[in-house]
Amino acid sequence: MNAKPPYRPWGELSWALGLSGPRRWRFFGCVAPEERSIHALIALHRMGLLGSVEMLRILDTCPADPEAEGRMIGNCLAKCAATELTVRPMDVALEAPLQNQAWKHILAFEEDTSFCLDISSLPKRFFFQAIKAAIAAPKVRDFLILYSKPQSYAKGSLSSNHGDWATITGFGCEDPDNQNAAASRLIVGAGFAVDGLHDHLAGRSGGISVDVLIPFPAQPWHLISRSWESARAIEEALDSDPNSRLSAVKPSFHQVGALDTSTAFEKLFTLTRNAQTPATLAPLGPKPLSAAMCILASQSDHYPVYYAQPRTYALDYSTGYEVTYAYWIKHDGINLYSTS
Repeated sequence: MNAKPPYRPWGELSWALGLSGPRRWRFFGCVAPEERSIHALIALHRMGLLGSVEMLRILDTCPADPEAEGRMIGNCLAKCAATELTVRPMDVALEAPLQNQAWKHILAFEEDTSFCLDISSLPKRFFFQAIKAAIAAPKVRDFLILYSKPQSYAKGSLSSNHGDWATITGFGCEDPDNQNAAASRLIVGAGFAVDGLHDHLAGRSGGISVDVLIPFPAQPWHLISRSWESARAIEEALDSDPNSRLSAVKPSFHQVGALDTSTAFEKLFTLTRNAQTPATLAPLGPKPLSAAMCILASQSDHYPVYYAQPRTYALDYSTGYEVTYAYWIKHDGINLYSTS
């Protein structure tokens, strides 16, 4: 019989914080045109739980409308100021090399700290770095991931001008044996654009097994159809060449709640035989599920993470704000998502 998985609490922000004693949180996030990008920050400020605040402003490689984006971000900063919270975000180019970036000092944890990471508006290549650093740092005694759910998403494309399918910086696989083993197993988080995946699969000459995490239940309801469209695109990529060995590959689908990082991690843990079997990860779905992939890959080089980085994000990526969820990753020095 498998051992019962550890209790990994997550839920609405005030409830999750109430599970432990109060802390002064070192906050790291991103101010964006989205309203939700500042709500967790303001909530912690009103609770009197904020320590230091470090925010990025990500500059798209091919911005859709820089003037409109500036106004929208200005409105978010004004809302912070209205609560007597001054935020001075650091400008960072979306695709700039991550080595020696000025913002990386945020991840140099030199004293005991309670670290709070808001992934709501942070692109994956940034929040993956932060998650990995926080998990590895003994000085991060408490680690909380925050995710603010909007009222709705754009019904059109959320992003465009995608780059090549490549590993996220810091999430490659250096060992040749592990790399070859990982190449034969693909785990995809479905939900949004699958750009780059078709070319990745089409370029393979060997066999591969494919597992797809379908975010369900999910809200708003149109996201469900987007998830299944993503799953269909994955099947099409496998069937695109009838002469290829890939045409015989039939992906396995697994339903995981769109907001449930803990269950997604447990599913990944099971699919990789207790984190012993290498696999390639493709975090294309909702951020709470992508965070689960990141947590697994952060603790082993068995799991290269591939992604096609968009160069443009829609200004109406999301609208409104509904609720902020908090996920305890570390508590009092204990890693609740340990793979060992």
